[in-house]
Formats: sequence, structure tokens, C-alpha cells
Amino acid sequence: MRNPFVYGPIVTGANFVNRKRELEELKRDLLSGKSVVLYSPRLMGKSSLVEELFSRLGKDVYHARVDVSAVDSKRALATRIIETIVNSAYTKLDRLKRAVLELPGFFKSLRVSVVFTPEGNVKLEMARDITDEELGEALDFAESFAGKKGRRMVLAFDEFQDVSDLNGTAIEKLMRSKFQRHRNVTYVFMGSKRHILTRMFSDESRPFYRFSKPMELGPIPRQEFKQFIANKFEKTGGRISDEALDAILDLTGGHPYYTQQLCYELWFSSRKVTGESQVREAVDRIIAHEQKNYLDLMDHLTPLQRRFLRGLAAEEGVSIFSSDFVERYGLKTQSHVQRVVKSLEHKGVLDEGRIHDVFFREWLRRGLP
Repeated sequence: MRNPFVYGPIVTGANFVNRKRELEELKRDLLSGKSVVLYSPRLMGKSSLVEELFSRLGKDVYHARVDVSAVDSKRALATRIIETIVNSAYTKLDRLKRAVLELPGFFKSLRVSVVFTPEGNVKLEMARDITDEELGEALDFAESFAGKKGRRMVLAFDEFQDVSDLNGTAIEKLMRSKFQRHRNVTYVFMGSKRHILTRMFSDESRPFYRFSKPMELGPIPRQEFKQFIANKFEKTGGRISDEALDAILDLTGGHPYYTQQLCYELWFSSRKVTGESQVREAVDRIIAHEQKNYLDLMDHLTPLQRRFLRGLAAEEGVSIFSSDFVERYGLKTQSHVQRVVKSLEHKGVLDEGRIHDVFFREWLRRGLP
């Protein structure tokens, strides 16, 4: 029997833990023409939320999710935007029949050639280097396409903070200048580096300052998650006690990725989970599986960073800038702590000053190895 708990890939439908409030708010804002910047800690399910929203928008609204992670040129950005929209908005038959004829007509300066993959998807070929004017036409493509078809479009940018790596804030200025004129498209901006994304939309010196409504995506509410987990066990012929459910959520805090990871491990070990001891055993197995990754991570950190993490894990909730904490873990000064926090957030180890991986945090607390 297939394990009913899924973590890692984007999930929708029966595998999606219902975020009714967030889905209703997103749908209301986006269909009203208000763009949204979606903040959350890492692995909190932003992409799954957006894909679940798309499945509920209906056929009258085009939608596409553009992954701009690690785009290394303006040409790559333009290509990814156009290809994603075409492959999402056209049916496979439309791509073969109409894409070759229609696409060139959307652009004045940008020269694109359309080719097809064996799977029937559109791939674009364009000049090696493109100008800002040509990139601007690619940024306008969603608006032009939706306007021509007479339908609204919702366009989501995943890992949006990576666009700044292309050309500083110049690319942000170009995008803002285009997007603010669009009337047929609304946007969702999200990314895994929340501290960078936050600066892009809350720093008044940045082009996207207050361009979108901020929306925070937090953990799954406890009661909703308990019901979801219990139902998954019951539908596969098992059961799980309230004591075990509380132990799971006390550890994970309702974080969807780590909760599903723990339940995945539990389900394989027993379909009948009756108490906290089985949860602890599942946590032990996960830590054993992940230990090599944790050791590799620690090997790439400085002694100061390692001491800080062990202190943070041991005394979560204590002020990390207090003189007692600094002295107890040999962190030198408060300014050193600030630099350590900033560097660990940049590495993705911390999110808003917290260790986001609950099993890594538990590993640190145990002093392993």
C-alpha cells in the first residue's frame, strides 16, 4: 500500500492540507486585481498553496507558475516566462496548431523561434543576448496574451528574489515599470529566502516597495492537522492516538513538510500508533538518516557559527543577544552574533532567527555526534 503522507514535491488535492482561509483570501485578492507577495519560512508549502489555488480558479482564468531560480541572464528570464505561460495556457493541441503562428505576433523587437519537445511542449530559441527593450516585451507577454484572449491571468513567480542577481535593482525597476501598467494580469511573488524577499517589498528604496499586498503563510492550525493525519491513518486501515498526534505537533509546530516527513516514517513502522514512544522512535530514525547531511553542513560552518547553533537549539526562546547567552557559548560580542545570524540566514539554516529544520534542531540538542 502506498504511503499516504507526501513531503518534498508540490502537493494538491487529497495530499494538500486544507488552508481554506488562505485560499479564499488569495483568490479574492488576485481576482480583484491585487497582486500578493507571499512570505513564509522555508518548506512551508507556498508552491503547493499556489498550485492548489490554480486548480480551483476555473477555466475562465489563465494561470502559470514561473520558476525563476538561478536564472543567469535576461535571455533566460525572458525564455522561462514565455515558455511557462504558453505551456500552461495552451492545450497541447493548440501548441502544435497555433503557437508557431501566434507567438511572433506578440513581439515587435524580440525575435523568437518556436520548437517542440517530444512531449509536445513549446521551447523557444532566441538571440544569445537580448536588450532591455526586448526583455520588456517578454515581461508584457502575459498582459498581451490575456488581453487578446479576453481572460484574466494569474502569474506566480517562484524564487522571485533571484531576479535581483541578474543586474541589481535595474531588473526590478524594469519589471515594476511593466507590471504596474498591467490590467489583465495579477501577480504572486514568493521565494525561499524570506529575508531577501522582505527587503525587496518593504524597503522604500527598492522598486517593488508596496507594490503587492503582503501575506504571511504560517504553520497549519493544530486541529486541522490532527484531523488530516488521523484521516490518513484511518483510510489506510490504521489509527493514531491523540497522545501521538500531540507529540508529533509539539515537535513540528505544525510545519507541513516536517510533519508529513515524521508521519511518513511513522506510517511505515506501524499502522497503529498508540503513544509518544513510537513518535520518539520515528524521530530517532529520521535523525539517523539525516545525520550525514547534518555533519556535512556543520563541516562548512565556522566554530562560532557551530557554537551559536548549539546554543540556539538548547535555549530556544532565550534572547540570543543577552550578555549571558553570548558569554555562555563563547560568541564574543553582540555584533558577532548579528553577523552569525545574518550569515546563517543567507545559507538557509535560519529563518527569522530560528532553526527551520526541526530534526536538525533536535540533533543539535542531543549533542550529536
